[in-house]
Amino acid sequence: MIYSMLKKIAVATLLTLFTLGGAIKAQNLTVSGRVTDEKNGEAMDFVNVGLMRASDTVFMRGSATGPDGRFEIRLVEPGEYLLQASFVGYETFIERLEVLDNLDNIEIKLRSAGIRLDEVQIVSERPLYTMDGEKNMYNTKEDPSIQTGTASDALQNAPGVEVDAEGNITLRGVSSVEIWINDRPSHMNEEALKQYIKTMPANAIERIEVITNPSARYSTSGGVINIVTNQKITRNELLCVGVRANTNRNVAPWLSYVWANEKVDLNVYLTGQYVRHDSYSDGTQTLFDANGDTSRYQEFHTDNRMPAVGGYLGFNFNWNIDSMTTLSAWLGGYPYRDWNSYDYRYTYYEYQPTFTDLSYFDTVRNVGASYGGWGGAWFEHRFDTTGRKLSVNFNGNIWTNGGYSDSWRDYRSASLTDWRRHLTGRSYYGPSMSLGVDYVLPLKNNFELQTGAELGYSYNKMDECMDSLLADGSWSNMNMRSYLTEGRGLEPAVYVTAQKRWGGFTTKLGLRAEGTFEHGTLSHYGEAPLELDTAYFGLVPSIHLSYQTKTFSNYSFSYTRRFSAPNDLADICLFRIYDDYSFRTGNPNLKMSYTHNLEAAWSQYIMGFGMISLNGYYRANTDERGTMTAATIDPVIGPYLVNYTFRDNIGSSHTEGIEANITYRPTGFLNVRLNASVFNYGYNYQGFSDSKVSWSARLNVWAKVWNKLEVFANAHYSSPRLGLYSMSVANKGVDFGVSSDFFDRRLSVYFNVNDIFGMAEYGENTTAPSYQTTGTNKFDSQFVSLGITWRIGKMELESKARQGATDNTPSMN
Repeated sequence: MIYSMLKKIAVATLLTLFTLGGAIKAQNLTVSGRVTDEKNGEAMDFVNVGLMRASDTVFMRGSATGPDGRFEIRLVEPGEYLLQASFVGYETFIERLEVLDNLDNIEIKLRSAGIRLDEVQIVSERPLYTMDGEKNMYNTKEDPSIQTGTASDALQNAPGVEVDAEGNITLRGVSSVEIWINDRPSHMNEEALKQYIKTMPANAIERIEVITNPSARYSTSGGVINIVTNQKITRNELLCVGVRANTNRNVAPWLSYVWANEKVDLNVYLTGQYVRHDSYSDGTQTLFDANGDTSRYQEFHTDNRMPAVGGYLGFNFNWNIDSMTTLSAWLGGYPYRDWNSYDYRYTYYEYQPTFTDLSYFDTVRNVGASYGGWGGAWFEHRFDTTGRKLSVNFNGNIWTNGGYSDSWRDYRSASLTDWRRHLTGRSYYGPSMSLGVDYVLPLKNNFELQTGAELGYSYNKMDECMDSLLADGSWSNMNMRSYLTEGRGLEPAVYVTAQKRWGGFTTKLGLRAEGTFEHGTLSHYGEAPLELDTAYFGLVPSIHLSYQTKTFSNYSFSYTRRFSAPNDLADICLFRIYDDYSFRTGNPNLKMSYTHNLEAAWSQYIMGFGMISLNGYYRANTDERGTMTAATIDPVIGPYLVNYTFRDNIGSSHTEGIEANITYRPTGFLNVRLNASVFNYGYNYQGFSDSKVSWSARLNVWAKVWNKLEVFANAHYSSPRLGLYSMSVANKGVDFGVSSDFFDRRLSVYFNVNDIFGMAEYGENTTAPSYQTTGTNKFDSQFVSLGITWRIGKMELESKARQGATDNTPSMN
């Protein structure tokens, strides 16, 4: 009986599908026409032309023009659409189109945009991920699942990018990533960058451009991440007021005001924040002598409580002087104060020269105050409509902090009744500035030259003074554990690139010359300073090839050779910086390292499904630098064998991997996205070699229900990864959230649950011959957050709101 019922249902279903299929086939229509250059009327080849459903802007059908400029889109169902045509260097054409019958001879005239990057808009009808030359673009504006989040959430979805709990950004496991804002270097210091990504709102971002193998245009060897915000502003003003809070005792009220007309826009952004983070660490440390015998063994547990309060005020100004000239400027500052506390519990045994139990409890209280400031300007002039332009940019930053650390130690062993107290004062002062000039010269036959020069200057001064409390109640300076460092650096660079287009095929060649010149001093208290001067110079060649077919397939291949010079004076001298039972020193023989990067990528847009892309890469390093750990006797620390770290050229290493990105988007109300990566890393150091295959995956699901409520869930996993004599622990987590808008988006509310199962953790195990460790760090990643935003004014300015926080603006941890 059940079989009979199933058979009837199957037959009925097939009849229905055949009937619907015949009806749809009977209604399939064709939309065709021609695309020309508005200025000279010439036919344009390889222009992308597509139809998006007008109701939800989902991409439906598309084609590309031929040598005669003609296009033809077949199998179109009747309905209302948005007709879009786009080509690099031209303004995107969008027009509403009603298709009730075959449409022929549609005329599309594209207007030159002068190849101006801030005018090449990634419109909402585009897929979440696209490729353009050396750029892999994540269209944040088109991803509703992260609109209530921060820049950190958005970066996690960008291809190959990971952000840890402290705000550290890595690209395919490499930390030397350069952050740009609106096609200009951000020039933020490391601490400011970490704070910046934690609070910058994701809904202020238009797209994120990831360049995993940068051309000679860029200075970094690890990659470039360019965060692009919307530059289209009309006359009006908007006031946004909001607050974010979570159960981790994190409260952050903010206010943004935007005023704009056709020529000028001004944004003021003000925020304050109180935050407290707690974390817990456990692990072991074992030190071995030259014979492989245990010299020291430690077990530790640490409880950290890190409250802080701060805020910042930023201004951002843009002036379209005329149709060919633009001037932008930004200015801001931020205070920050923290009062952290740490409780350490150590089981500590020394085995040589005699067995000694040195187990102890430590209590540490830190008090610090910091402030920073930033400012800059950017000027661009276009000489004509062909794309010839000159850009000049200047950036300045200052970061300074000061404070002290008060620590008490109680020894647990009955044979050690002594206790100790240390008071350490710290101060840091570090201004930096840079100046850059770029010139773009389009030539005939789609040939373009770009050249530029950069000059960076930095200064830093650090003073750390440790005093110890004596038995008579007086304080004594610990000269060898107190030190003063001071350094100045100059970094000039010049580059030139040449680009040629043949229809859908593009070739880009580049060469960059750059150098670093540093002078600095390092000294312990009471000692003569050690002076150092360094100079490094190198060339960076690059080649990038890409091809786009008429069926929206993209292919690319690139090669870049980079070099990396030591960037810390303490890494190249024998100056020792002491901790309680260890020290750090340098290596005068440290050499530059060289990296060869090869990449090949493919992507395909599938109508009615979404997008699939694959990216394969190979990275080979020679004289790669790494941190090594060894053991020695040091007279400052005492009679025991101690461990110390130093930088060394570890020989050669290689990484080969593949990344996959699958986006399933059947309607405008459901997005499912899977990012997965598998790679093998191996190294060879002084005859010892090792390798390991690692993988990571991130799944994002977003849905809109009842036309009001947006629901999203994210899950991620990263397997253990190999380093030089080290292995990281796996990291995983699941997040969930809902959001909704009211009163025509005047009021927005979101509710998120972060790390639902409390699985997030970080850690690393080391296996160096003389020093081995285990360790994990869990933090308060499991929390519930709530956010409310109220908007007063013209809503079309919302993409500009908070931009005072997107030009070199850090935020608090």
